[in-house]
Amino acid sequence: MKTIIAFSDTHSAPLPAQLLSVIDEANLVFFLGDGASALGKVLFNPRLHIVQGNCDVQGILDDEKVVEVEGVRMLLTHGDRYSVKRDLLPLAMRAKELECTVAFYGHTHIARIDEYDGVTLICPGSPSYPKNSMASYAFAAAYNGKITAKIVNIG
Repeated sequence: MKTIIAFSDTHSAPLPAQLLSVIDEANLVFFLGDGASALGKVLFNPRLHIVQGNCDVQGILDDEKVVEVEGVRMLLTHGDRYSVKRDLLPLAMRAKELECTVAFYGHTHIARIDEYDGVTLICPGSPSYPKNSMASYAFAAAYNGKITAKIVNIG
């Protein structure tokens, strides 16, 4: 079993101590964009997978990345290129195109987990600037081709 911590949209705010402590213990860390330049020591974490957000310096990081963990193919993206604030269908279609059963995304600042046409869509919200919810991150565990995920509120 591999554990995953996913977060997004820090917009250069300091990371909460609760998030830093779980990052240190996770097998993998996903940062889904917007605030990459201020991640501090997290940037040097060898387990970090990072994608570019619409507010990050453009052209330095990948827009999306596919990661396979414990037999689970996952798409990592910020989500702005798939209009996730309006509709999750384009993101689910992109995940299926890449043969992924999970897509982690940010951009909305609203924590949620959805199932869409066989794809689990996970938005961790924001640990710094949440909208319509508490500050949060996502915790997931992948094992033997399956994933379980939940939103963890901070504070």
